Amino acid sequence: MKQSKEKLMLYARQIAQNKNELPAKPVTALRKLFYQEKRDWSQPSGPQIGWKRGELFEVADAILTHGNIASEWGDVGYYIAQTWQWLWELYDFVTPQAIIDNAVAKFQNRAAKGAQHDR
Repeated sequence: MKQSKEKLMLYARQIAQNKNELPAKPVTALRKLFYQEKRDWSQPSGPQIGWKRGELFEVADAILTHGNIASEWGDVGYYIAQTWQWLWELYDFVTPQAIIDNAVAKFQNRAAKGAQHDR
């Protein structure tokens, strides 16, 4: 659903703005599916202190450990929404709408909490 992608992109921009960062470029969002920056959020501006596994590895871990696969797959959608339309269309095709809706609600909440924290 196109509206879900637009909402996720809106929340991604808001989350980035709350952290005084620029939104992720498509290539960066794609990379975050495989590996991401590890940050120390106990320090001002959360400096990068290393690397951690990406969202696709979180999905695999959830499958292997009987974790919350739907939540992790929703997180994958958050990053895919920030990439290219054709990739989103593939994700949207294989993903139940309830998972996408839950991801939209999760990142809407995260964007709102960050905005409140910055006030």
